[in-house]
Amino acid sequence: MRTVVHQSFRETGAPASIGRCLASVAQWAAAKGYAYRFCGDSLFDRVPAWYRERVAGNRLPMSDLARLVVARELLAEGFARTIWVDADVLVFDPDRFDISVSQEYAVCREVWIRGAGRDRWQASEGLHNAVCVFVAGNSFLDFYIHACQEVVANKRGAVTSHEVGPDLLGRLAPIIGTRVIPDVGLFSPPVTRAIARGGGPALNTYRRHFAHPVRAANLCASFLDRGAEENRLTERHLDRAIDRLLATRGQVINDPPP
Repeated sequence: MRTVVHQSFRETGAPASIGRCLASVAQWAAAKGYAYRFCGDSLFDRVPAWYRERVAGNRLPMSDLARLVVARELLAEGFARTIWVDADVLVFDPDRFDISVSQEYAVCREVWIRGAGRDRWQASEGLHNAVCVFVAGNSFLDFYIHACQEVVANKRGAVTSHEVGPDLLGRLAPIIGTRVIPDVGLFSPPVTRAIARGGGPALNTYRRHFAHPVRAANLCASFLDRGAEENRLTERHLDRAIDRLLATRGQVINDPPP
C-alpha cells in the first residue's frame, strides 16, 4: 500500500526534543518504505481566514483542521494511505511499531492521567489525533473536515485548544468505535515527568489503565514551560524521558505496574 507519513512544525527555533521526535518518525517511515513529507508553517495556508480569525490564531485547532486538508491533498495526489504524526510523537520501538490500518481510517486511544491530590492519580479515557490514518476512499475524512469547520463556526464564546481534536473525537467515539491504532500512547505531563525519573505513581496509573504495549507516544510538548507545576514540562524532562524510552525501547512504560 503506497503510504505517506506527513508532519509539520515551525522551521526555526524548534526545541531539541522536537528534533529528536521528528527524527524518530522520519527514520521509522524510511525503514517501512513509506514516503515522508514535512512542512513548516505553510501547513496553516490550508486554514480559511475566517477559521483562523475565529480561533484567534490558536495553532492547535488550526493544525487539527490543516492536517486533514493535507491528508485529502495527498490522497488526491495518488497515495493509498496517509499517516499524520504530531511533531512531539516519539517512535521508541520502531521494529515493533506497525500501523496495519488498510481500510477507512483510524485515530488513537487516549488515557489522560491527572492529579487527584496527595500523590493520587486518576485516569480519563477518550480519543486523540496525534497519529491519524486515512485510506483512499474512506468515508470519514470529508465529514471530519466539515465537522471541524461547523464546530468552530457555530461555537459560542472562545474556541478551546482541543475543541476539534480530542473533544470532537470524544463526541464521535460511539461512531468511530474501535478504529484506533492500539500502541500509540499520549503521556500527560505527570506521566512524562515520571518516565524522566524512571518511575512513579503517575506512570503506574497509566500502565494499569492503558493495559497495552506502547510503541510510540505523544509527549505533550505543548506543555513545555507553561501551566501549573505538576503539568509543566522542561526540556530536561523531555530529554530524559526520550533517553529512557529509546534506551529501553519502551520497557520503562511497558513493564507491569508494581
